[in-house]
Order: sequence, then structure tokens, then C-alpha cells
Amino acid sequence: MTKGFHRFLRTGSILAIASLTLLGGAAQAASWTARGNEPGWHVEVSDTAITFSTMEGETFTIEPLAEPVRAEDIEVYTGTAGEKAVTLVAIDKICTDNMSGMPFPKAVVMTIGERALVGCGGDPLSLLIGDWKVEEISGTPVIAASETSIGFELDGSMHGNASCNRFFGGFTLTGEGLTLSPGGATMMACLDGLMEQEQKFLAALEEVSRFESLPDGGLRLVDPEGNTVLALRK
Repeated sequence: MTKGFHRFLRTGSILAIASLTLLGGAAQAASWTARGNEPGWHVEVSDTAITFSTMEGETFTIEPLAEPVRAEDIEVYTGTAGEKAVTLVAIDKICTDNMSGMPFPKAVVMTIGERALVGCGGDPLSLLIGDWKVEEISGTPVIAASETSIGFELDGSMHGNASCNRFFGGFTLTGEGLTLSPGGATMMACLDGLMEQEQKFLAALEEVSRFESLPDGGLRLVDPEGNTVLALRK
């Protein structure tokens, strides 16, 4: 979680934002999940219900679920579980899981009575999908006009320009990280500099173990030691 988000919690701004959100009108709910650590908890949000559970076995479901209300990049869901008021605040802001390092598109606060739980929500895949330009390979800027790129598709395939040749393959995104699996490439010959960069790029793909989403819209693909092997930008 970011320091700014913790300041948001400490100042009690949740209630203020919820009040502003109530003025923003209702918005259509979308299915998504959120989770947090210490203690471990998980919530599923659908169009009709919120289902909450913890690693200790606590569970409850709020159903039917009123449509959330929204202001700018914040959604607020409300309900009751037994005699306790429940509020779920979701902010469209990059949130990094403090155990796995996985980035998520939502920062989430869930209050159950007097208890507040902080976590991340949404699908990390949404931060990865699309076509990206490669800016750096292992800290070295790519050759100007080399058009090195990589694209990720919803079906788990990847493709791009390795610097000289087009390449293709697949990727696997799990709760543990990101694995890239180059499958093949065209066989054109190019200038020596481009061929050397291409070999470096293809080798870097196999070193990736996770990704980081940056506030400015960039993406970093990193190795198990946390070193940036590819710096990307749309």
C-alpha cells in the first residue's frame, strides 16, 4: 500500500469521501474480487451480493446488494452483516500486495462494525493487457527506431517485435507472479546491432518473474531479485 493511501486512512477521509460519493449518483456494479493480508481476508463483489471470508473461517454474504454509488474514481458499497454495518470503499488506484508484490487496479478498505481491513482489488491482468513499447532492456535504452515491442492478449498469448524479427508465445499470470514463454520467431537477418539487441531481449523474456505497474502508466518486468529486465510504455 502507498504512504498516501495510509494517510487517507489515518485522517478518516473514508467517511468524507463516502458522503461526496452519495452525491455522485448510482453506478452499475461490476463483478470483482479483493483481498488483504494480516489477517488474510477475501471478498467477492457481484451485481447482486458481497461475499466475505477470512482465513480463520469467518464468512458472511450481503444479498441483495444495493447498487454502489460513485464519485470520480471511488465506489462505495454499503450493507449489514448481522447487526454490524459494512462499508466497502474501492478506489481506482494502483495497489501493490504487500506479500506477493502483485499490482492490482484498486485500493480497497472494508469496514465491518468498528474493524477496518485494507487490501487490493480488481484483476491484475487488466494492468498488463495491451501493446507496449520496450524502452529499456536490462537498464540499456533500446536502439532508436528499432520498434521493439511486446503485446499481451486476454487469451494468454503474447507477440511483438524482438528488434528485428516478429516473435510469439504465451504468458502465465498467477498469484505468485508472471511467467513469459517465447514460442518462436521469424528468421530475418538485420544489422548486427539489432540482432544483438534481439538476442538480449529474447533472453530477458525468460528472466521475468513478475511485473510492476507504475503511477505514470509505465510497466516494469522484473526478475526474481527485483531487477528490472524490461521497461515498457504504451
